[in-house]
Amino acid sequence: MAKTQYIDIPDEFKNVYKNSVERRDRFILGVCQGRKRLLSRRARKLLSRASIVNSPQEGQGSLFRFLSPFWQALTPEQKALWTIASPNSSLTNWQLFISDCAVRIKNSLTFPISPSELWQVRTGYIKIEAPATQLVIKQEHPQNYWVAQKIVGQSWKKELVLIEELFTLPMVLAIRYKTNLTATGPTQKARYYAKVLSRYQGVDVLTEFSIDFIVNTDWLYASVLVSGLRGVIVGYTLFIEVIGYTGELFYDNIRATHSGQNWALDPRCDDISKVYTGAFAVVPPFWLPVELPDGATYSSQFPPAL
Repeated sequence: MAKTQYIDIPDEFKNVYKNSVERRDRFILGVCQGRKRLLSRRARKLLSRASIVNSPQEGQGSLFRFLSPFWQALTPEQKALWTIASPNSSLTNWQLFISDCAVRIKNSLTFPISPSELWQVRTGYIKIEAPATQLVIKQEHPQNYWVAQKIVGQSWKKELVLIEELFTLPMVLAIRYKTNLTATGPTQKARYYAKVLSRYQGVDVLTEFSIDFIVNTDWLYASVLVSGLRGVIVGYTLFIEVIGYTGELFYDNIRATHSGQNWALDPRCDDISKVYTGAFAVVPPFWLPVELPDGATYSSQFPPAL
């Protein structure tokens, strides 16, 4: 068997290579082998047919083919609602429709339902129950850090990418949230905020910019402008802080926008508690716990399913 350390594939042969050669875990056992045999005619037929959905789905089948008639039955006005909501998740209107209906089918809920402009599919979910009365999580943004990025054309695979975040002001912090919190104890805080570290004339300055939450409200949008700092921005850390409360907090479409793009990690809240392991352990978690007592949890959820 040939042993190689690197294979250089010309651009014109990359698609042929992907279709003919299958790679195992390149970090542990870097083996290239021929593609497995084609599926049988019966298996291909099962995969291409419309899904059998009895909430949840049963057996094999195409959910796209199943949901296509529902999409075609929508009026132009109804499709426009999906078009308005989809940019928040960086999806098309059809992709958002499929994602929302799929999770509703999984949870045996009515579908399709008109989308919300304030949250889409999965949201961050914080729950605080006795004996806990607080929860604080943070997301760090130094100048350089690693992320796990999907490989173009191979969405099931990821690669390590070193990000260089060049800081410029102004920066806009934004969040969409829903709360059902009950005060407990003498001190209460509920907010999304940033600690911005700047350096001016050899002195490090730490400045806070905060969005305070209304503690009992349906979905709202809130934002704050970060500006007016002297010197050079060294880095910043985002926090979600709930102190002196029990109850629930949902949030989605989180933003830390500067230099023309949103730098917040996992802005769609697909998996806020994800921790990378193995070769990807150098990638920091999206959110790190600062205060996480017994009874306090954070995860990604589909709100209507709770």
